[in-house]
Amino acid sequence: MNQSEVPVVPMPTILIVDDSPSYLTALLDRLERHGFLIVLAQTAAEGLMRAEFAEPDLILLDVVMPDIDGFETCRRLKAGKRTKDVPVIFMTGLTDPKQKVTGFDAGGVDYITKPFQIEEVLARVNTHLALRRATRELQDMVATLDRAREDLVRNEKLAGLGALVAGIAHELNTPIGNSLMASTTFEMQTDDIHRHMTGEGGVTRKEFETYIENARLSVDILSRNLHRAADIVTNFKQVAVDQTSSQRRSFLLEEVIAGNLLTLQPTIKRTPFVIERRVPPDLMMDSYPGPLGQVVTNLINNAILHGYEGRSEGLIAVTAQLSAQGWVTLSVEDHGIGIPRADLQRIFDPFFTSKMGVGGSGLGLHIVHNIVTEILGGRIDVTSEVGGGSRFTLILPIWAPEMKKARTVC
Repeated sequence: MNQSEVPVVPMPTILIVDDSPSYLTALLDRLERHGFLIVLAQTAAEGLMRAEFAEPDLILLDVVMPDIDGFETCRRLKAGKRTKDVPVIFMTGLTDPKQKVTGFDAGGVDYITKPFQIEEVLARVNTHLALRRATRELQDMVATLDRAREDLVRNEKLAGLGALVAGIAHELNTPIGNSLMASTTFEMQTDDIHRHMTGEGGVTRKEFETYIENARLSVDILSRNLHRAADIVTNFKQVAVDQTSSQRRSFLLEEVIAGNLLTLQPTIKRTPFVIERRVPPDLMMDSYPGPLGQVVTNLINNAILHGYEGRSEGLIAVTAQLSAQGWVTLSVEDHGIGIPRADLQRIFDPFFTSKMGVGGSGLGLHIVHNIVTEILGGRIDVTSEVGGGSRFTLILPIWAPEMKKARTVC
C-alpha cells in the first residue's frame, strides 16, 4: 500500500459544554493531546447549536448551568434527529444518587465527578467512543442487511437475517456487560477516593496505591472486553457480507463454519441438542462462503427440526476433510429418526415435504441442492435409515468454478 492508499481515520470529535472556562481549558488541553478534536460551548443553547452542526461522537455535559441545566439539555439532545444517538457523559460535583438517576433517565450514559482525574475522563471517553463505534458498525451492517432484504426473501434467507441479528445481540451481551460492570465499579471506587480526599483524614499512600491498581485492572477489563466486542462485530460483518453478497473469495473452511455456527447459537441454546465441529484448521478454499454457509445452516436446522423431532437429546456432527486432490468432503450427520427409503429419491425435489400443511414448504433441501450443484460446483448425497439418523455429504471443489459456468460433479 503506497502513501496515497493509506485510509484516513478521522479524529473523534468531542463536544464539551460547561460554563466554567477553567474546566473547558483543562479538558481542551488534555484531550487534544490524546488525539481528540474538541468543540467547546459555555451555555446549553450554544451546546445544542454546536451539537447540531459539529456532529460530535461524544458529549461531555455539565449538569449545573444557568438558564437550562444539563438534564434538560440532554433531553433536548435525545429528542433531536441528528443528536439522539450521540452518547452524553455528565460532569458534575453533585453526589446525590437521585441526581444520577435523573441523569440516566434523561438519556445520559455515564457520569464524571468533579474535580475530575484525567485518567478517569480518558477511560470513560474511550469506553463510550468504542461502544459508539461498535454501534455504528452494527447500524451499518443492519443497513446493509436491510438493502438486501428482497434478495433474502427470494432465497429464503430472511430467517438467517433474524438469526444473525439475534446472534450479534447474544454474543455482544457478555463483553458489553463486563465493560459496564467494570466502569460502574471504577465509578464507585472513584467516588470513594474522592470522599477520602475531601475528608479531614485525606488519603493515605496505601489507599491511593490501591485505587491506582484498581484503575489499571478496570482499564484492562474494559480494553479486553471492548476488543472482544470489536472482534465479534468484525466476525459477524464478514458472515453478513458473505450471506448477502454471494461473492467469491479465499477462506479457511473452519472459520466460515465456525462463523455460521455462531449465528445459530441463540437457536441451538433453546434446544437440548449439541453441535460438534471437526474441520481441519488449515483447509483453505476458493469458493463462495455465503452460499456454503447457507447450505450448512439449512442442513443443521433440518436436523434440529426434522431429524430430532420428538427427541430430548441428540448430536449433530459437522465434519470436513480432503477427499482427493482438489476436493473436499463436508458432511452434516445426525442420529435422529431418519428418512423413509421411499422418500430418499424425492428429498431434493421442489415442494416435496412430509410436513405439508404444518409448516414445511418443501423448498429447503431443494435450495440446498441447487446451491451445491449450481453455485459451489459440487454434489450432495444423503444416506439414511429409519431410526438410525441421516448423513448429508457434500463433495466440493476447493476451487469453485465461475458461477455462470458451475458444473455438477459426476
